[in-house]
Amino acid sequence: MSKHLLEVKDLKTYFYTDKGVVKAVDGVDFHIDAGKTLGIVGESGCGKSITSMSVMRLIQKPGKIESGEILYQGKNLLELSEDQMRSIRGNEISMIFQEPMTSLNPVFTIGYQISEALMLHQKLSKKEAREKAIEMLNLVQIPRAEKIVDEYPHQLSGGMRQRVMIAMALSCMPKILIADEPTTALDVTIQAQILNLMNDLKQRLNTAIMLITHDLGVVAEMADYVVVMYAGKVVEEGPVKELFANPKHPYTIGLLKSKPNLHEERERLDSIPGMVPNPIDLPKGCYFHPRCKYATDECRQGQPELKELNPKHKVSCFVASREVQK
Repeated sequence: MSKHLLEVKDLKTYFYTDKGVVKAVDGVDFHIDAGKTLGIVGESGCGKSITSMSVMRLIQKPGKIESGEILYQGKNLLELSEDQMRSIRGNEISMIFQEPMTSLNPVFTIGYQISEALMLHQKLSKKEAREKAIEMLNLVQIPRAEKIVDEYPHQLSGGMRQRVMIAMALSCMPKILIADEPTTALDVTIQAQILNLMNDLKQRLNTAIMLITHDLGVVAEMADYVVVMYAGKVVEEGPVKELFANPKHPYTIGLLKSKPNLHEERERLDSIPGMVPNPIDLPKGCYFHPRCKYATDECRQGQPELKELNPKHKVSCFVASREVQK
């Protein structure tokens, strides 16, 4: 039995295209404990969302989970039948998708869409499910919940729709909540409300949260532990305070430097030169070396392993053992 609520071991998810194999997730390891938040960060295309979709077993052709283990309470989700997985998905492990307008069905009311999961997983009657849907809408601080329950997605603002998605994801009181860019396209005040709401619900329900984002400010606010991904691999991981105070991988340092700092005056923000590599034509050696000013011949030839620098802080970088100038 795994001591962690969710443990992902050497996960590999590949996409088979006409142009070649895309190794979207290539040997990823991490774990989440009850009541904790894991932040997975990186640029677009680094494999964050594919990792979350793999955990939910929602990868479709031409994609395929090649190998690895996804252990939920000691059970390998990759060995379960689709019926067994359906009883876990949305019930014990729920997901808030990136864009609520495409995730909510425009032809059904908000109440129907929340009630559907409750009737399926909790075996509630139609009346009980409707009452529970109103209760969940109140829980995520949606005003006039008794009226909103009978409205359609297009009648709500973006922030309201995102709250509905959270209400739907939490309706069955899941043990794990996967949030894929939950504050994208929302204005800053609504972002803060959504994040505060997720934190509050985590405290009350002891739900573990897997937070997928490219926003380091959100990670600093929400996460207990951080995994930094680049080109399908984990390049650095550690407790949030340690990683922010003492980043070791040049990519993590670049991400942190590109974030504006209220206590520092600069005319221009730093940026990481170059682009994320084409996943079909990845460079030899460390995938980050073409963009790294510290790259050596060793970096251009070999693939660094994820090594522990100190307790719980790991980095995949040949030069990280030397002090990288910040």
